[in-house]
Amino acid sequence: MSTARPAVSTARQSLRPQPATERLARLLYAALGPTALVFGLLCLGSVFEQAWPPHRHWTVAAWLLIFGLPMLLALLSMRVPLRVLRMIALIEGAAFLVLLLFWLTVRAEPLSAGADIPWVITLTGVPVMAIAVTTRDRTAWTYLAVVCTMSGLLRAVTSTDPYPVLVGVEDGLYSVLLLSMLVGLTTMARHSAIKVDRAATLARVQLVGQADRLARKRERLTIDALVHDSVISTLLMAGRGGTPVQVLSRHAAETLVRLDALGAPEPDQTVPGPEVTRRLEQLVGELAPDAEITSNLHDTLTVPALAVTALLGAVGEALRNSVAAAAIQKPLRGPVARTISVRSYQGGIRVAVHDDGVGFDPSRVPAERLGIAQSIIGRMERLSGGAAVVRSRPGAGTEVVVSWTPPPMPTAATAATTAAAPVLAAPTLADPVLAAPTPPTDPQSKGVTRLPKAMSTSILVGFIAVHAVLAFADGEPLWGLPYEIVGFLAVCAAAAWLTMVVPDPVSPRNAVVALALCGLSGAATAFPVPPVGSTPFAHWYLGAITMVLVVLAVRGRPGFAWYGYGMIVVVSIVWALLNGLTLLDGVNLVIRHAGTLLAGTLFAVGLKRSTLTLAGLNRERAQIGAAAATAAAAIEERETQLTRVNTLARPTLQRLAGALQIDALQIEPTLRADCRLVEATLRDAIRGRSLFIEPVISAARAARLRGVDVTLLDDSADRPPRQLAAAAAIVAAQLEALTHGHLIARLLPADRPTIASIVVDAGEPRMLAVTPDGLLQPS
Repeated sequence: MSTARPAVSTARQSLRPQPATERLARLLYAALGPTALVFGLLCLGSVFEQAWPPHRHWTVAAWLLIFGLPMLLALLSMRVPLRVLRMIALIEGAAFLVLLLFWLTVRAEPLSAGADIPWVITLTGVPVMAIAVTTRDRTAWTYLAVVCTMSGLLRAVTSTDPYPVLVGVEDGLYSVLLLSMLVGLTTMARHSAIKVDRAATLARVQLVGQADRLARKRERLTIDALVHDSVISTLLMAGRGGTPVQVLSRHAAETLVRLDALGAPEPDQTVPGPEVTRRLEQLVGELAPDAEITSNLHDTLTVPALAVTALLGAVGEALRNSVAAAAIQKPLRGPVARTISVRSYQGGIRVAVHDDGVGFDPSRVPAERLGIAQSIIGRMERLSGGAAVVRSRPGAGTEVVVSWTPPPMPTAATAATTAAAPVLAAPTLADPVLAAPTPPTDPQSKGVTRLPKAMSTSILVGFIAVHAVLAFADGEPLWGLPYEIVGFLAVCAAAAWLTMVVPDPVSPRNAVVALALCGLSGAATAFPVPPVGSTPFAHWYLGAITMVLVVLAVRGRPGFAWYGYGMIVVVSIVWALLNGLTLLDGVNLVIRHAGTLLAGTLFAVGLKRSTLTLAGLNRERAQIGAAAATAAAAIEERETQLTRVNTLARPTLQRLAGALQIDALQIEPTLRADCRLVEATLRDAIRGRSLFIEPVISAARAARLRGVDVTLLDDSADRPPRQLAAAAAIVAAQLEALTHGHLIARLLPADRPTIASIVVDAGEPRMLAVTPDGLLQPS
């Protein structure tokens, strides 16, 4: 068993996916590269036109720094430690601030007409997003406010417009609006990633804990079944007397072999069909010699040794029950006929044990009777591919059917743990524990692709206010005002429709409605704009529509968003051609908005892929952790239970096994008494597991030596009461006070008003109860 633990450790460490927060950060760093590439290339012409005359090479160096660092982030996003990426992002943010400060203090002068937009503010969104990914929310929002303010000031001091302050205000407001949406999405995605990490950790801990408990219970029940079938039955035969020494000695020796085999299982051993038949015939000959057995097993069939052991144990228990029932009912019914049918079954084996006795009602079997519940049904259900059915009713005999079929091939994740814990069924996705739900990480869920209502409402209000300024504050010709009003209302309606009405996920129909409103806005607003002499924000509708398209993209409809972008490209080209301009003029008008939409699309698509991958990794990691916990818990529980059984029963079993060697004609009285005492103690450990603690163990042993009949039962379903120690002390005190009679102590289910009941019959029956506070009260 010592070789199993490293395998478990390896399984636990085989998959360590990045936390959701780290995956999100790396995703956003990677998205900065393509975004910076688009905006950097768009402003490249302005870089050379606006180069600072005294030091033109410094202008190019500054552009390379602001443009190159996000590209470096994208290249290294999946390759270097996160702290390195954060350092590069902070350098990007600081360098951009220095560059803005340089423009404001050294180059605060109007630029040439038609090219009065400083190239540096074209890249504003890139450093803002880099800082948003890297820093806390408050720092990100503060940086956004500072940068947008400086950008607006710079636009004002370099503008050649007659109203430069208005131009600066409009530019700053638009930057704040657009970047607020992107920063808001980034911060909310980070919050959602933190929640995913916490939920995944909690789910993993719960899943591993459930797997651990399930493995321990299965292993404990497996040991209990062996103890009940082999150890207790051997001790019971010895304690009652009447069984030949040769039979007792052989049973004791076989039981010791089974205990040793369970401590060091060999899962790769198989048994051919004829050998299975031979072992069943031997078992039937020992327990029910008059039974008739038929078999059709051939050499082509092989059955794992563990399955054979389970089948023999279940069949043996069924035969013992049948013989015991017949012994009681023989004066009334006469001889009982028994048949055992052994057949090949779905690539495995099926054994049916039938008798024509008086039968019984399975629903009336007390819970503390372990023969059917654990030694037959429980034993086979714990075996991978095993099954058992008990059919009986009063007056109609009894049939017990046990079977084993080859289970599906284990997955790679469970193969190692199957070898480490062969007594258990291999953990798979079909296991109720391993199929437990994992935390949702689908990016279509609320909180990942949709801002909180308060934030989205604030941005919507800002959207309407800012575009009202952009649309109506520049003094456009009055004849075009109705068209501009229609365009303004249409794009605001599209934004409000997506923000306040449309649920997640956005349906194709709702996406088409939004695109139709955006198309109406573009066509209506573009028509009155003159080709020359227009205001700086005459084409404000292009930025407004782009923001709506970004919302579509991040809410799961990037395809529709790019259809919408193609629509505004067509509108711009048609406008240019109708006004005597070239096709390239129309494309140049809208091309810079491609970077904004690209950033939103990369955010949406990358986040979806990343979170879906993370969901799969979290599930697989949880399953591997549960499988490893199953193996480790099974090994530990097996060692614990076998140590207990060996401590209690092995010395007595060894004495019984050695009795034949000294040619004893019968078991001596002291050994018989010792067998009865050990058998009763083992029953306490199985039926009254939670009560099998000190001082109850010592008190029960002493009481039995005085002739008291003691029964300990545990109905707490592995949920012992908080005041278990107090209840145990009360039970021990009652046992110590008895010199004869009978005592039954029972732990009750958790939903009962009392935690334990004690029935004492020492001449005058009385019943006591233990309250949840651990106090004794008469019942």
